[in-house]
Amino acid sequence: MAYFHYKMIGKDGMIQGGLVQLPFDSTISAISYLEQKGGAVIFAKPLHPVVGAIHGGIERFFETKVETADMAEALNNMAIMLKAGIPVVSAIQDAMADNENPTLAKVGQDLVSRIHSGATLSEAARYWARYFPDTALFLMRIGEETGSLDRTILDASRHMLKVDKIKRETKSALMYPAFMFIAIFGAMAFWLYFVVPLMLPLLQATGKQLPGLTLGIIAVADFLRDQLLSILVGVVVFVSLFKQGVRRSFRMRRTVHAVLLKMPILKLVMHTSNLAFITEYLSLLLNAGVDVVKSIDILGGSLSNEIYKEKLGEVRNGLINGLGLRHSFADARIFPPFVVRMIGIGELSGALSAQLDFAAAEYDRRLDDLVKTLGKSIEPIALALGGGLFVLLLVGMFMPLYSMVG
Repeated sequence: MAYFHYKMIGKDGMIQGGLVQLPFDSTISAISYLEQKGGAVIFAKPLHPVVGAIHGGIERFFETKVETADMAEALNNMAIMLKAGIPVVSAIQDAMADNENPTLAKVGQDLVSRIHSGATLSEAARYWARYFPDTALFLMRIGEETGSLDRTILDASRHMLKVDKIKRETKSALMYPAFMFIAIFGAMAFWLYFVVPLMLPLLQATGKQLPGLTLGIIAVADFLRDQLLSILVGVVVFVSLFKQGVRRSFRMRRTVHAVLLKMPILKLVMHTSNLAFITEYLSLLLNAGVDVVKSIDILGGSLSNEIYKEKLGEVRNGLINGLGLRHSFADARIFPPFVVRMIGIGELSGALSAQLDFAAAEYDRRLDDLVKTLGKSIEPIALALGGGLFVLLLVGMFMPLYSMVG
C-alpha cells in the first residue's frame, strides 16, 4: 500500500493529476489500475514511505469523521443488496463509494480497488480497521467462508448500532455528574480568585486578629491568584500524561479500572454497560456459529476494561479445564447471578444465544433507566457538597465583618 504521484489524460482529453493511495507498491500495477478507470497515464511515481506517511497523517487529521451510524447504515444497505443477488463490488459502490461523506466514499473506493486486485472483502476492510470494528471484520470472514455474507454483514450493522447506543448512554450517564461537580468547583474558584481579594482590605481594616478559617481561605485565594497559570499548565500536563499512561501501561490501566469499579456511582454505570456489551457481543458470535472458546477470545480482545478482560480469561480457562459455561462464569465472581442463571438455562436448553439476547436487552434497559435516574440520584450529593463549601466560604469571610458590626 503506497501513495503515488500521477498525471494522466482523462476521457475528456483534459490532464488530471494528484496523489492517490493504492493497495500495492508496484508502479506497473498503479499505472494499470489508473488506466482501467479510463485515460492514458503520463507518469506514476511512488512517494517515499516517510513522505507518504506524513501525507497520510495530515490527510487523516483533516478528513471528515465517519460516525458509527453512517457505517452501520452503509453495511445494512450492502447486506440488503447482497441478499438481492447484487455482486459485492456493485453493492460496495452503491452503499459506500458514492456516499456524500467523502471519507466513507474514499473507504468504499479503496475496498473496490482492493477487491479488484484479488483481496476478499474482509481482507480489504482490515486496512480500514479504524472504521470497521473487529466484530464486523470477523463476521465478514465468517460470511465469506459460509456463503452467508449478507446475513453476517447485517448482523454486524445491527451490532455496531447497539454497541454505539451502549457507549452513548454510558457517556450520558457520566456527563451530568461531571458537569455538576465542575460547575461547583468552578464557582468556588471564581469566588476565591475574584471576590475574596476584594473583601481582604475591608477585613484588614478591622484591626483585629482574623479567625483561622478566614486566614485559611485568604491563603488559598492568594495561592490561586499567584499560581493560576502554573496550576492550569500542571492540570493540562497531568491529564495528558495520565491519558498516555493509561493508554500505554497495562499496570496503570488495570489499576485505574479497578479503582473506578469500586467507586459507588461509576461502579454501577461501568458494571451495567460492560454486562450489556458482553451479553450482546457473545450472543452475536454464538448466533454466527462461532464456538464458545473462540467467542470468549474475541470478546476479551474487544473489551476496554482490563478487569473484565481478566475475568473472561478466567472463564476461558474454566472452559478449557472442562467446566461448563455456567460454572466458569460463576467462578469468575464478577458476573451477577442473573447473568449466570440465564447462561445456565441457555446451556441446558440449547438456546444460549436467545438467553444472552434476553440478558442483553435487560441490561440495555437498565442502562437506559440509569441514564434517566442518575441525575436525580446525584443531585442531593452535589447540592450538599456545593452548599457545604459555600457555607464554609461565607462563614469564613463574613464572620469577621459581623464581629466588627457587633
